[in-house]
Formats: sequence, C-alpha cells, structure tokens
Amino acid sequence: MSYGYEPPKQDKPGSWSEVFMITRVAFGLLFPFFAALIGIVLVVTAIVVLFSIHPALALIPLMPILAVAVWALRRERRAHEAEVARIRGD
Repeated sequence: MSYGYEPPKQDKPGSWSEVFMITRVAFGLLFPFFAALIGIVLVVTAIVVLFSIHPALALIPLMPILAVAVWALRRERRAHEAEVARIRGD
C-alpha cells in the first residue's frame, strides 16, 4: 500500500539533436560579433600594409567606412526633418 506516494517520474534522456540545436543557436548569436571582429582586423591590416607602401593609400580602406557614415547621417537627417514636419502638421 503506497498511501498516496508516487515515485518521481524519470525525465526522458536528452538527445544529440538538442545539443546540436543549442550549439547552432549559440553560434548564430555569436557569428555577427565574430564577423565584425574579423572585419576590423582585416581593415586594420589593410591600412598598415597600404600605409607601408604609401601613406595616401592608407585612406582607401577608410573610404567605404566614411561613405557608410555619410549615408547614415543623411538618412537620419531626412528622417528627422520628416518627423519635425509631421509634428508641425506641414
């Protein structure tokens, strides 16, 4: 007679698919950071190599970065002006 006692149910053992899924999620979260880190290392390496050839060539890897910064500033300025016009009711 058990008097209402039930032994705890055993958990189902984990499978390898769960391990692979967790690993995939972890790498999926870390991949953008690793890609950015590798990109920064490559740009710095290119700047050093090109600077060793001629100082003016060191600006070449910085031009895409500058272009993206200018594009982002213009986009934000347009968005800000549109928001101000919306608030004013123009």
